[in-house]
Amino acid sequence: MLKRLFASYQRPCFAEPSRWDTLSLDLSGNSFEITLPPQDYDFPEVECIERFNLFDSKLYDYNTEPDRNGYPRQNKGTSRPRMFRRNWDTYGPIWESSPIGKLQCSAVTWDTSRIPFHPNCFNPEQMERLIIHSLYYSKGPGFGDGHNEFDTPVNWQIKNIHGVEWVYLESWRRRPTWNKHSILNYECCFSAWLITPLFADKCLLVTLNATGSLPAEPSNQLMLKRIEQIIPSLHLKLSPEAQKQQAAARQAFPNARYSQQRPPEDWQYYGSYREGDVSKFEKQHIFTGPCSPPPELY
Repeated sequence: MLKRLFASYQRPCFAEPSRWDTLSLDLSGNSFEITLPPQDYDFPEVECIERFNLFDSKLYDYNTEPDRNGYPRQNKGTSRPRMFRRNWDTYGPIWESSPIGKLQCSAVTWDTSRIPFHPNCFNPEQMERLIIHSLYYSKGPGFGDGHNEFDTPVNWQIKNIHGVEWVYLESWRRRPTWNKHSILNYECCFSAWLITPLFADKCLLVTLNATGSLPAEPSNQLMLKRIEQIIPSLHLKLSPEAQKQQAAARQAFPNARYSQQRPPEDWQYYGSYREGDVSKFEKQHIFTGPCSPPPELY
């Protein structure tokens, strides 16, 4: 209550619930738990789905359209319903009733069984290539036409959480080079990813998306602090079948390791930019020229 009373743009705050609660999910025999504050948001919470058959192909969306450079996509499927989704508002001065920011936590699974060379998610080197490839299509040049640019991956880490190895990374939205005068809060919009294998061809992605307020530094500190509070609550116990696949992968790839550090990818989002001619019914922003190709998966 005191935090809310004395909150400001320099000291934004979350509502402080009296307790957090634990969501428990069965992912084809894998047991996953995460502990979160109750939702603090105007809209109803998306109800947690407690049991998933990860081997049901109807669960996934597979994007097979060529990307904007004409490269064929690799047919990685993302589960259509999120397993759960929760939102929390951040608040500024007490006299400003509307929230000034939002943090969202959600989770999906990736299915890699349709990728031609059949990567093994329990092979850290192949899993790392899958992650960077996914960043290209979610935060990189494969995501848009130049309107949104990101520094990614940032703060790449390999975290051991209750005996399970997770990849942690952040993607920070940046002001595009063509946009000199925007007042949008680029500096305080970012996402954090946590990824770990579930089966040889399935993995789990937990995402925390932050849309903050200016000034950016106190907002970012608040968002990252809550993310750091959530991370230790991730508990994953692999099923006997998943453990068998994990052991087989360790035997087949005994020297495979994740990179301990990774700099942000030096991706080009477009070749050139000009303002569109509205009188000729052009778009407001015209991006031309090729972007960087997708990173190699093999």
